[in-house]
Amino acid sequence: MVFNESRRINKTLTFINEAEEVKKKLSAEIKAHSEGVGKEGTIHQLELFYNDVEKMIESQSHIPSYPRVIVDTWDFNSELGNQLLALFEAYKNLN
Repeated sequence: MVFNESRRINKTLTFINEAEEVKKKLSAEIKAHSEGVGKEGTIHQLELFYNDVEKMIESQSHIPSYPRVIVDTWDFNSELGNQLLALFEAYKNLN
């Protein structure tokens, strides 16, 4: 059905836009860490998360590792962590 296909394209485009914003925030946090003022995770974690987000944009079958790490180790009130988890929920709803 054309209607459903249009909805899927809109959801995909919305997801890609959200993912690009999260990538910018991850890059900013990586830079902050390199300057000694980072707040969230480690540089290694953030780089892995960035790569996960890129793979999520490229493929709807990628299973990112970051949700478990964020839920288990990051502060509950982490804005970046919550954005990453929301992105994961949007990713799961693409299908």
